[in-house]
Amino acid sequence: MASTVALRPRNSTDDPSLLPVILISFAVHVIVFAGIPLLTTLMYRSEKYERPRTFQLVSPSLIKTPIAPMPKSRAAAAPKKNAVTPVPKNPHSRTVPKKDIVKQENTEDLSELLEALSPTKVSDIAPVQDFKYHWYLQNVVSKVEEQWKPPMGLTEKTDAAVVVSFTISQNGSVSNVSVAGSSGVSTLDHLAQRAIQLAAPFGKIPIGFTENKLDITYTLHYVK
Repeated sequence: MASTVALRPRNSTDDPSLLPVILISFAVHVIVFAGIPLLTTLMYRSEKYERPRTFQLVSPSLIKTPIAPMPKSRAAAAPKKNAVTPVPKNPHSRTVPKKDIVKQENTEDLSELLEALSPTKVSDIAPVQDFKYHWYLQNVVSKVEEQWKPPMGLTEKTDAAVVVSFTISQNGSVSNVSVAGSSGVSTLDHLAQRAIQLAAPFGKIPIGFTENKLDITYTLHYVK
């Protein structure tokens, strides 16, 4: 009769030599998974965030600071040594306004300036007949004064003048040039006659003038 032997698998817990190893492994796992997070929580201290302090603006109107009075300076308090004592006005005296004084001075200066700028009278023309064409006479004066340039030093007289008479024909030519009033200097008289002759002809006499000739008396002044 054959005998049978039943084989049962071997459990690791049944072996007493493996029990310390299992305990050590369990302890290590407990330390790793539970002890380290607990230790980290205990050692870490969270710092509470605090907002930095700021200054608060205060309206100047709310601040009531007493203002000390300004001390008077010695210069202002001391009397002026060189102060001029005002002279009382005389009620009967009459003062001239400053505007009138300035206006009078300006008028005098203006008159002197106009006298200095005004040209000296060089010549005078006078037609013998009744001649109303002044523009024609002005043309005669312009042409004669262009030729009347006596040199300096001919005479010491300040009012030396030569009166020359001549006739202007209808076509503008000149004739009968002569000295009607001498200046007392023959050279000056001759230069006056020559100025009339060089200035001619003066152009035709206006048609409205009924006569055939125009008699002229011309005064030339000697201007230094």
